[in-house]
Amino acid sequence: MNYLKEINGFMRWLETTELKPATQALWFHLMDINNGCTWKEWFTVPNSRLYSRLGVSEKTMIEHRKYLIEHGRIEYKPKGKSAGSYRIISLENAASPVPEKPKEEKPTRQEDEPMNPFVFFESHFGGTLSPINAEKINQMIDDHGETRVIEVMKEAVEKNKKSIGWVSAVLYRPINKGGKQDAKGNTRRGVRKNEGQSKVTPIFGTGRLKRNV
Repeated sequence: MNYLKEINGFMRWLETTELKPATQALWFHLMDINNGCTWKEWFTVPNSRLYSRLGVSEKTMIEHRKYLIEHGRIEYKPKGKSAGSYRIISLENAASPVPEKPKEEKPTRQEDEPMNPFVFFESHFGGTLSPINAEKINQMIDDHGETRVIEVMKEAVEKNKKSIGWVSAVLYRPINKGGKQDAKGNTRRGVRKNEGQSKVTPIFGTGRLKRNV
């Protein structure tokens, strides 16, 4: 199984199939685990490992696993109280996973049209979406929503700051950038240069200076 081709095939497949971000993240985690198993056709993973990676409950993880099974992306064999076995259905040799017509219309897609943040990253940031970045994007979507994440990603492209780190910094930066807050929550923007200092004025005709307190 070719890791790069499988991820590219999955991203193309998502252009015509709607999956929740957490469901997509589960697929990426299964791919990462199978990669660590040197690409076995069937590999065993305990539920606890998957739901801890996703940051969700076991029940929620099972629901997302069910979506992947229903959409034909994985097969699963339960083993009672023991860890179940998974098989990832390859997309590398799938015939025409994306219809030709959407491929022709893709270059003319309007920038304002809503699109999946995972697909946007793949299309505009350059490079393959790794499981780590997929998990970061999934967390951003949970905290800020897909629309806001896409807005900041577009801003990153416009400013040539195409990195997940930059997008994360913008999304999670403090609201008050003007100064620090004191214990009462009041914003302090610093002390003026002349504040707390005495002023000096000339005494005309004497050549001397007078200090005002």
